[in-house]
Amino acid sequence: MAYDIHPLSFGEVLDRGFRVLRDHLVLLAGIAAVVLMPFGVLQALAQSSSKAFGTLAAIFLLLGAPVLQAALTVAIANVYLGKPVSIEDAYRSAIKILVPLVGTYLVLYVLLTLAFICLIIPGIYLMNCWVFAGQVMIIEQRFGMDSMRRSRALIKGAWWATFGITLAAAVISEAPTMALAAIWSFIPFFGPILSAATRSVTSTYAAIVIVIYYFDRRCRVENFDLQYLAEQIRSDARKESAASAEGSIVA
Repeated sequence: MAYDIHPLSFGEVLDRGFRVLRDHLVLLAGIAAVVLMPFGVLQALAQSSSKAFGTLAAIFLLLGAPVLQAALTVAIANVYLGKPVSIEDAYRSAIKILVPLVGTYLVLYVLLTLAFICLIIPGIYLMNCWVFAGQVMIIEQRFGMDSMRRSRALIKGAWWATFGITLAAAVISEAPTMALAAIWSFIPFFGPILSAATRSVTSTYAAIVIVIYYFDRRCRVENFDLQYLAEQIRSDARKESAASAEGSIVA
């Protein structure tokens, strides 16, 4: 299922996020569940048996989070552009870029930490400027400082809109997660597992919105929508030509 790629309003970005989540719920929640469900089980074991499982859960999530984000972004970008993708495909693509991805994130986190230590406002400013760093690395295969410069260029002139969309997506994702987590906390053992299952669905929404907004900014900054339309036309023409040639051979 392909989507009409064109510049969107604030509300349209958020609304399309719900549509993409609804259309591809099993795929996207499945990708998140690969990491989050084992994490939930480890947390449940930590509560019911040994605290050592809590440490193991933290380590597991620390190692699995970058892979999960990359796999989720790969899948969202593909389904948004109408390309087929599976859970296996998404994780295979994520693992291929894991080393430069983690290396870039380490540099980014160090710079943000220093910025926040110096003063809160510069830290918030840079965090918002680099909001697309992950999408640039995963979709465009650009790493290091180049990904941060690219992200900053994409949001140039739209800092407040970017901040608003990012904040709104985070609130929409976290509100049901926290509300349900409070309910699940009363259920022995299975509470953390149910919380992980909930997060497998809700956490994907924020990731979807950021990817949609990333493409929205590319449409506004570099006419990505026109380039994408031209590529679709060329692809359709190639298919028609191939079909015509096959028909001639059969005849």
